[in-house]
Amino acid sequence: MAALKASLHGWRELSPAARLLVANGLAFNLGFYMMMPYLAQHLGGTLGLAGWAAGLVMGMRVFSQQGLFLLGGTLGDRIGYRPAIVWGCLIRSLGFALLGWAEHLPLLLLAAFLTGFAGALFTPCAQAYLAAECRSAGQRQQAFALHNLASEAGMLLGPLLGMLLTRLDYAVTGVVSGGVFLLLTWLQWRMLPPQQARHGQERQEPARPAPASASVTAQWRTIVHNRPFLRFSLCASAYSLLFHQLYLAVPAFIHSQQHATGLLGSVFTVTALIGVTLQLPATQLVQRRLGVARAMGLGLGLMGCSYLAIPWLAAWPVPATLLLAGCLSLGSILCYPLFSAHLPHYATPGRLGSYYGFYASLGGVVALLGNVLIGSLLGAAGSTPPVVIWYALAACGAVAGWQLYRQLARAPAHPDREGGR
Repeated sequence: MAALKASLHGWRELSPAARLLVANGLAFNLGFYMMMPYLAQHLGGTLGLAGWAAGLVMGMRVFSQQGLFLLGGTLGDRIGYRPAIVWGCLIRSLGFALLGWAEHLPLLLLAAFLTGFAGALFTPCAQAYLAAECRSAGQRQQAFALHNLASEAGMLLGPLLGMLLTRLDYAVTGVVSGGVFLLLTWLQWRMLPPQQARHGQERQEPARPAPASASVTAQWRTIVHNRPFLRFSLCASAYSLLFHQLYLAVPAFIHSQQHATGLLGSVFTVTALIGVTLQLPATQLVQRRLGVARAMGLGLGLMGCSYLAIPWLAAWPVPATLLLAGCLSLGSILCYPLFSAHLPHYATPGRLGSYYGFYASLGGVVALLGNVLIGSLLGAAGSTPPVVIWYALAACGAVAGWQLYRQLARAPAHPDREGGR
């Protein structure tokens, strides 16, 4: 109850623009998860595409988003975060509507590219705008925790609504999902201010572009020479690798077990429910007891160690898998909002979008390379994944969490501001 009261107070303290950006998390994931869980079945079943073609469409969406995050954030720094957010919502609206309607591979690839690029444009700019709207580190932590809560709620509700719509027609799902993003486009255009005035010295103008004199390559060169930021981003990218095993290693393990029908759906339900119900208490625990350094380290460590449930409880695969899902989600709600909230400490003024974009792109690269390696170890479909995978994931989380804790614990105290060290 205390966590709820504190969060309501924190919500009231946010600016109207920040409240809209927090609420975007619910609508964005609602529209996304309405379609994505059913895309593979639509491509291979309804449309009858070959496996390579379906994989190409899904790969195009991932590549165009993860690979273009840095470009999207840099564009936001140049043209302003509000225009980038509005265009991102509009492009994704068109992309999802086209994805539900298209039947031929060229149009499907175009739709996949549009949906991915829209996310690359919207996500880092929305994070940068939200971070810049907060007056202190504490308010940033609260804002990103609320955003994560809203995102988890969208992740929970989206597949349920998508299941009902897809039973009618996948094109209907595309129209409804596109309509959600079209509504978001209108809300951003009407409610996000073109330029936010300063409120105290700690706040940055979200719509202020990067200096025109600095080239894009020089801007990116500054980022890659920021060693504290690179160390932070590399450790935090372990989150992407660990979390994405819910889509690769965990389903492979479930499919290798008998009498595990419906277990994968239960895994996603458990993770979403924990995110919705425990995000606010976790945020209060971080602010009152743990602190940022301990929470990040403990969160990543817990996510990694959650995979030990598989080899240690191998005789009870269903309880082991659900325990894995619960511990993974608990670790996630401890550390994930803090990554986005803490990142501005490393950013230089006027380039916050580029830093968020680089951070997201690095996480995507680490997840991609890790998935390729783990996928090569999984073996044939239906075979039990080798135990080395679970111990390697546990070690990855423990090492990354420890290194991140050491870096943040040793960092000298500095005023909260949107600038570099």
